[in-house]
Amino acid sequence: MTMSLTEREREVLTTIVESHIANAAPVSSRSVARQSRLDLSPASIRGVMADLTEAGWLEQPHTSAGRVPTKAAFRFYLDDVMRLRPLPDQQKERIASHLLDAGLDVGDMLKEASRILSGHSLQIGVASAPRHSHILWKRIEFALVKPGLVMAVLIMQGGLVFKRLIAVGGDVTPDDLVKYGNCLNHMFRDMTLSQARTKLAKEVQNAEERINRLYFRALALAAETFKAEAEPEIITDGASNALSQPEFADLEQIRDLLSVLEDRSRLLELLDKTMDEFKTVIIIGGEEGADDMGALGVISCPYGSGDHPLGALGVLGPLRMDYAKLVPVVNYTAGILSKMLNRRF
Repeated sequence: MTMSLTEREREVLTTIVESHIANAAPVSSRSVARQSRLDLSPASIRGVMADLTEAGWLEQPHTSAGRVPTKAAFRFYLDDVMRLRPLPDQQKERIASHLLDAGLDVGDMLKEASRILSGHSLQIGVASAPRHSHILWKRIEFALVKPGLVMAVLIMQGGLVFKRLIAVGGDVTPDDLVKYGNCLNHMFRDMTLSQARTKLAKEVQNAEERINRLYFRALALAAETFKAEAEPEIITDGASNALSQPEFADLEQIRDLLSVLEDRSRLLELLDKTMDEFKTVIIIGGEEGADDMGALGVISCPYGSGDHPLGALGVLGPLRMDYAKLVPVVNYTAGILSKMLNRRF
């Protein structure tokens, strides 16, 4: 939008956005006159609303209705006007208590985080499991399952465990595997897996020159363990919550929502944006990179340490979400999850 808003126009637009968020209905000039801080008659408000409509900030669903904010109006509100509402202490205690009750398994924590976000937002809670490449290596162990077959167990930051069966030569013994593990742990401990992969590629190039059989075979086992990682799991909760929202009486909006939910790669891409930027991100449909989202919005926040976020969690719902209320819920949940995981690093 190129038009700059006067103070009067800002107040009218803000009132309409907040009223629409609260009621999911077109907003009339009479309602704006009553709710805004402006001492203006409904007729005067209608004139301002007409100007805002012409400039693309508002639209009129049908001739007899009031106005609803456009996506541009929501972005203006999110970037320039919105003031986050602090979470009550009771709500913080409930979130922390439920997450702590999830236990020590990271998958269970993420399922509970997604459930918490859905319950507190009445939208869809989403969470992405940690990407292995972002996680610090802690220890690798090898176990001989039978001659020629080894189980590699890579224990990572936060107690995350990655397992892979690997075919090896029939002459490999349990003692060899202990030596291989010790060699790799000395070489890669406390690197991210991405850093370890890079170092491994360089070391493999030089290994044959060293004529060290143990060293070379340890690297070969590491290379097998590091083979292409699977796409991180996406956990969602509360689709029925979102579908109870007034917007989803519209079949087209239901299709947009189901399309995003079914395309797990797309949902992961949306959550990854918050990890790339190391901060809470709000994406709304129709903006660059979100053309396929229709009238939907996503609030997402990274969890994990600041330098190496492990994954992201957030809320997916209609464009008309109460962002001022929900951003603090997402941020606080991510913060508690991060603390729980950091205690285990």
